[in-house]
Amino acid sequence: MIDEEIQTLLHRFDRLNTKTATPIRCLILSLLSYFIDGIQYRELKAALKISDGKLVSNLNQLKTMCYITKTTVQIDKKTIDIYTLTEKGKKELNKIIEWTKAIETIANKGYP
Repeated sequence: MIDEEIQTLLHRFDRLNTKTATPIRCLILSLLSYFIDGIQYRELKAALKISDGKLVSNLNQLKTMCYITKTTVQIDKKTIDIYTLTEKGKKELNKIIEWTKAIETIANKGYP
């Protein structure tokens, strides 16, 4: 018989969008959750220390899933892209957080 904690873990995993549950995408969602007014592309790139191609690809995927929005603004004749977390993105991030808590519960129980 499967323990209740393991059933919880499996149930929460089934609720996740596996396209979101990658380390980079989880980090992006987390950063956008922290910076509620949005974060600039260059700030994301500096924080994550990844290539432009990898960052753009991940941002586009999150945008396609409607988890983030991109706003382009003009400041001193410069175009700046600002990314923010949507309500749908917040809900998905909460699912990821709950899933990781379920993993922690099992890990701390010391299953062989």
